[in-house]
Amino acid sequence: MELALVNLEELNLVELNAQEIQEVEGGIAPLLIYGGAWCAGFAVGCAIAYYYS
Repeated sequence: MELALVNLEELNLVELNAQEIQEVEGGIAPLLIYGGAWCAGFAVGCAIAYYYS
């Protein structure tokens, strides 16, 4: 079985470096905020489940 090599430029795709990805995604702050909120919700859910068990 042969592996087909595809040129990204032919597909109009470009590789982004880490700084460009952060600019596209809005930086790391939203990830920290949403991650912290998810962890807090998970901890509250575990505490409620433990309390009622």
